[in-house]
Amino acid sequence: MPFKMTTFVYWSGVYNAGLAAFLLFPPLYRGVGLNICDPVWGWLIAGFAAFTSAVLILSSRDLRRRATFVYWESLLRYAAALVLIPAGLFGDLGLIVVPLGLGDLAIGLVYMMGLPKELALSHRALLFDRVD
Repeated sequence: MPFKMTTFVYWSGVYNAGLAAFLLFPPLYRGVGLNICDPVWGWLIAGFAAFTSAVLILSSRDLRRRATFVYWESLLRYAAALVLIPAGLFGDLGLIVVPLGLGDLAIGLVYMMGLPKELALSHRALLFDRVD
């Protein structure tokens, strides 16, 4: 089965939805070693993840027109990796966030490298929403 960006974008949106639901329940994330200092921060991150989930799932329905949103999501994934990996290794967030950060980095790279290739668009076109 060939790799399709639409499918990848859709399932990464589903992943975000699962992460959002997971972060709503402090006993669950504490049980796997994730140390968020106050539940309100977990809920705030859950809201952000739920929003990005909706953006990704909806974008996957018409990827050519909505590819810019996914491309910008790759930048958010890089920012998440930049925060999560050091926080997991050197902070008190918990080692569980290191693989999550590495996963964000990998997903961001797939978005950033896969979209231009599959849609025959330049990085510049995707960055500045010139996908028409």
